[in-house]
Amino acid sequence: MAEALASTLIDPALQERLAPVLEVRAPHIDAGELPAQSTLTLLAAEGLLPRVEWDSPAVPAPLDLQRAGELLATIAWSDLASAFSLWCHVMTMLYLAYADRGSPLRVEFLPQLERAERWGSTALATALGHAQTGRPLPVQAGWQWEHELVLHGFVPWASNLTERFLVVTPAQEDHGTVIVAVPSETAGVVVDPYPPLLALQGTASTSLRFIDVRVPQEWVLAHDVVAFLQRIQPAFLGLQASFCWGLAARALAEARASLRGVNEVFRSELERSEYERDWLAQQLRELLSEALRPADRERRCRALELRLAAMRLACSAVALEAKTKGGQAYRADSPAARRQREAAFLPIQTPTEGQLRWELQQLRLST
Repeated sequence: MAEALASTLIDPALQERLAPVLEVRAPHIDAGELPAQSTLTLLAAEGLLPRVEWDSPAVPAPLDLQRAGELLATIAWSDLASAFSLWCHVMTMLYLAYADRGSPLRVEFLPQLERAERWGSTALATALGHAQTGRPLPVQAGWQWEHELVLHGFVPWASNLTERFLVVTPAQEDHGTVIVAVPSETAGVVVDPYPPLLALQGTASTSLRFIDVRVPQEWVLAHDVVAFLQRIQPAFLGLQASFCWGLAARALAEARASLRGVNEVFRSELERSEYERDWLAQQLRELLSEALRPADRERRCRALELRLAAMRLACSAVALEAKTKGGQAYRADSPAARRQREAAFLPIQTPTEGQLRWELQQLRLST
């Protein structure tokens, strides 16, 4: 199947339409002068934001993940911060698509996300740590009466925490775990100041605190953190890998444009990376086409492998671009320098390289 798929995730027509705007905006988003969420507003105005058929009772949710992957890769070619913000938003939409058909999460909040009237924030980093090592969740939940949950604690890291947002986070109950969605305007939700970041400053990333936050039962998405993570893992990782791929593809294109004179010594390295780029595009398209099916061990392993491969390719590609551009890439205001800083985030983004490798090792040992 993979052999018949396109060897790129970039949509040429979409790139021609978006790149002129994104290229101008990217340095301003990188500097924190423009919010990355403003790109979501542009996409919504152009009718380009992914959509979920939220009134459909079907599960898995009818969301075109291949198209979402193309959009993420195409935007990451010009601006990784905007692509990352979009990934957070799209994943939140996908989570809400798993809510019950009559739930306000699907009826009220999902349409707001589709229209970019509210930002989606996925805050599942602590859920992954809990699932892998049993680490306690930093948000505690207790039932007040029968239909109201009270949240205390903090989310160490999340993005799109600006203006009106909806954050999806895990919480620890007395005898289990839940995944809950919390709108920003809920009383007791406190956003910490934004710290200075090496890159992605425009993504509105910081910590979040819950102080006696009361949410109705209808805002609970799942009652088992581990089962929820396993369900969404292939889509989660496949879409992450898509924006890694877009960054890698741009860096390799820039390196090829500089392949002359003494830089000819890098030709074989570049060609190996380009082969890896094309192979990864095919594999990611196949993964995304199947990502909403039940996540068996084989599919989870494949998703972990591809996310690792895309992250590593992005890191090596930006290093290769810098080597071919020389001193030009060392200017702090250059696009090449920005891509190096952006790529430095990928091995520590949840799931980190260590978490990816650890989970892959555990799954392989379980065979």
